[in-house]
Amino acid sequence: MDMYIGRYEAAGWGEFWAGVIEGKVAFLQLPGEASQRLSGEGEPPRELFEFADKWGLSLSLSRDSSLDELWDQLSQYLWGVRKEFQLPLQLLGTDFQKSVWQVLMTIPWGTTVTYGELAASLGNRGLARAVGRANSLNPVPIIIPCHRVVAAGGLGGYSGGLEMKQRLLQLEGRP
Repeated sequence: MDMYIGRYEAAGWGEFWAGVIEGKVAFLQLPGEASQRLSGEGEPPRELFEFADKWGLSLSLSRDSSLDELWDQLSQYLWGVRKEFQLPLQLLGTDFQKSVWQVLMTIPWGTTVTYGELAASLGNRGLARAVGRANSLNPVPIIIPCHRVVAAGGLGGYSGGLEMKQRLLQLEGRP
């Protein structure tokens, strides 16, 4: 199966990479996330290749209208104009991960919940660590707003880095 990939430079935010499968968003890499690029600027990040490898996808650099729609909605969000994404998603993960990601999509803009509260909403507060792990593996951060989940005593972690998490929460009016 092909995953079409594209790059978007958001003023004041940096370089985003995304992938779509059959018109559905499957991957979004945040600026400054996890690793540095294997090659020069403008080259796809290592995580994009690893994601494709894990799920048996072929990568194709292409202009795809669903990528254009993603960039439009992401830009609106980063400017504080859009509070919800309305994009078709192709979620690749375990059933548990998908159940966590579905709950994440119900957390309203400008609201936070703890890992424990999220685990309790899934029926078992003891799953807080597993919920945290599922958050860290979220393939489409921001769209599935895992940044809205915080630790009981503070910010918690974030695959895009704590600075990015704090910036996203501030954008949504959270200190």
